Amino acid sequence: MPPLPNPRTGARGERSQQLERLVVAGATVRDVDTAGREALAVALESHSDVFSERVLLHTCHRVELVAFAEVEEALVPLPDVVHQISGLAAAERVMLVAGGLDSAVLAEEQILGQVRDAYSSSLEQGQTGPVTNELFRRAIRFGKRVRSFAQPIGDRSLADSAARWLEQRLTPPDGRPLRALVIGTGEMGRALAAHLGARGARVTLASRSADRAERVIASLPHPERHQAALLSQALAVPLSYDVVAIAVRDGIGRLDASHLAGHPPLVVDLSSPGSVTPAAAARLGDRLLDLDQLGVPGDARRLAADVEQRLRTEARAEANEFAEWLEIRANGDAVAMLRAHGDDVRRRHLMHLRLKHTLDQEQAAAVEAMTVAMLGELLHAPIVRLRRNPDAAARVREVFGIE
Repeated sequence: MPPLPNPRTGARGERSQQLERLVVAGATVRDVDTAGREALAVALESHSDVFSERVLLHTCHRVELVAFAEVEEALVPLPDVVHQISGLAAAERVMLVAGGLDSAVLAEEQILGQVRDAYSSSLEQGQTGPVTNELFRRAIRFGKRVRSFAQPIGDRSLADSAARWLEQRLTPPDGRPLRALVIGTGEMGRALAAHLGARGARVTLASRSADRAERVIASLPHPERHQAALLSQALAVPLSYDVVAIAVRDGIGRLDASHLAGHPPLVVDLSSPGSVTPAAAARLGDRLLDLDQLGVPGDARRLAADVEQRLRTEARAEANEFAEWLEIRANGDAVAMLRAHGDDVRRRHLMHLRLKHTLDQEQAAAVEAMTVAMLGELLHAPIVRLRRNPDAAARVREVFGIE
């Protein structure tokens, strides 16, 4: 995405100075292969502590560091990145990523959860702050809005694209159902198992946790047709499946040439890093689909043109609103500072609650609404008084220790 012009600079230049301290740096599948992206993730992680606030987005198709520097001296070029953008362009990019508008599958469904998980992890580790909290709050809200009405023409996820690739190549065997091995019980693995099961395949679902695999099997249509297996058992012998689909992290579930006796299966590898060894990949040839191939957009991965344009316009508007918020914060607006500080505390305690207790969707929404209402009521009277006080910003900083 080409850099966008920076927003106008106010009389004191605060908006430009603050906004230019927001940085997005990294690479995507369009730039670097899977191995290169994994190496970049390590490099970015090791250099990210120069920023006061940071979130590392590490997904199937991208490794990008979203960071904010409180002091200008921290703004240094990061190593090995393909792109490093700042200012309004960086804010807009975060919006586009959360909305799935920078993905190989436009408006894909998985990316919003991946963005939310990356932000939650950084929040829990104390790596975020007022600026990144506000940026990701707006980005996640925008991503939800995209999902609420965007109707892609074709695929909604990488799993959909992989299933379509399989559908074009699978030939039903004579006299028996398809046999499929799915390795991984995450979102991608579950989606692939569901796709294959719907096609009539007998699915063996392998995981390091037998209980987790059993739960996923139970959620599939006709669970009696399928079976769970431990990963170590599933890969202990040469494979005799028509299809093998792998969607794992951390290099587990490696498929090598010794697993490919006889006629090789169709293999889909949605793992990052990849789970198919070079020797196995050479043996499979065009019977292998991996993340790098899925990163090349195809005709079925489009939104209706008018919908896509509208969403991109909304992403830019959302970025501009964030820039306006940052300007208010930079100019020392006491009310904005107090609300941001209160919301930071609220979010941190909610995160601890979610880690200690399992809440269903309805319970989580109720707790979220209750804490927002409590914070609003608690801050109402102080905010009314602060609006009348010319020294409000200094008072808020002093009382709450806000830098």
